[in-house]
Amino acid sequence: MELATKTKIVDDLMSAGIKKGDTLLAHTSLSKLGFVPGAAQTVIASLLEVVGPGGTLMMPTYSGELSDPAEWRHPPIPESWVQPIIDETPPYDPRLTPTRRMGVVAELFRHYPGVIRSPHPQSSFAAIGPNAEGLVSQHPLNYRFGPESPLGKLKDVGGKILLLGAPLNTCSFLYLTQLYMENNVEIIRKSPIRKDGKSVWVEYKDVVYSNKWFEEAINYLLKIKVAERTKIGSADSYILPARETIDAVLIWRRQTGV
Repeated sequence: MELATKTKIVDDLMSAGIKKGDTLLAHTSLSKLGFVPGAAQTVIASLLEVVGPGGTLMMPTYSGELSDPAEWRHPPIPESWVQPIIDETPPYDPRLTPTRRMGVVAELFRHYPGVIRSPHPQSSFAAIGPNAEGLVSQHPLNYRFGPESPLGKLKDVGGKILLLGAPLNTCSFLYLTQLYMENNVEIIRKSPIRKDGKSVWVEYKDVVYSNKWFEEAINYLLKIKVAERTKIGSADSYILPARETIDAVLIWRRQTGV
């Protein structure tokens, strides 16, 4: 483990090609960076310094527990618990609903001054910067990782994705390719939201997603020099350009049948 100060993290991010004005989707793993004085606060401050006031920083702030408890598998729950959980779960609130299994950096980021969070009850994103409102203020219930989601909008503005020590299978941007694929399996999901002052469970359309092929896809992107591997502090990290990534991965998935 090495000492990963703010100065070190900023220098490493800049050397890796993150620059002023970038629109950046960051997945982070604080523990992989090394010893970070200031912990999550330092990581966020470093990212914001590098993209600058003209840049935009976005992070996933998912709340996976706001889903049908009958479908939970990690872990499953007793059938007798399902209805009480549905009855007692608070509806999604962008200000109050905590993230789940997203790490301390994303959890702190959603509280950060000036950050706005998208309205999707299960798969929200939070952002700050000039492009934040355009990225996350609208997030359709249907097809939560589709072209009209924050991921699709990140592609439209030519953003970048940074895996800052995060495992390759957490690269949520790759979910965007699913809506462009043929023969999707359509499903119905449900989550609690606040409507007319009351908590209601709403149903919405989606498709089946898998992240089992993400590592293979990113290794392919490295091979064709679309993605870059770098080191930020102690963390093995990856940078992917949004538009080029989608185009290359769609070709690769159709060729390989993944």
